[in-house]
Amino acid sequence: MESESPLKKAGGCGLGLDIMAVLFLLSVLLLRGMVWASEKALPWLIDAGRIALDVCVVGLLPLCIFRKTRPWAGFAFYLVSFLFGTMLFAFSCLVVVQIWGYGGLIFGLILGGVGVVPVAFFASLFHAEWPLFWDVVFGTVLTFGARFLGIYLSTPKKVEEQDEVSV
Repeated sequence: MESESPLKKAGGCGLGLDIMAVLFLLSVLLLRGMVWASEKALPWLIDAGRIALDVCVVGLLPLCIFRKTRPWAGFAFYLVSFLFGTMLFAFSCLVVVQIWGYGGLIFGLILGGVGVVPVAFFASLFHAEWPLFWDVVFGTVLTFGARFLGIYLSTPKKVEEQDEVSV
């Protein structure tokens, strides 16, 4: 059995360190890119969210009255909830970076991506940033409210069969 030379061992260790450094650099670039994209997209998302909220209140809520149009309104509410969720994620990403830095953002992303919203919630709560806190709460209620309303309206209801009364 031949043992590896010390030079070969050092080369393997150096290659491993290089790969780790490249992966770390890519992670940093992805995080910075996500924050940059959130900064650039958030004004557009806020405008789109306002328009979508107006359409939901003025256009879709009246459609919920009629039985035939409820599934269509539900489908629209469900789709709009993704816009609200994207807006909430971008906003929460910026809140976390501003209050707790990239460490808080990494922690939130480790929690499966959606963890950024609870981290923004707690960061704004612990630092008494009440306008940010209420914005995160409102965005969460708006996102999940629209999604659950859409699912509820789109789910077919069973018509209860009434027993005929025989005389």
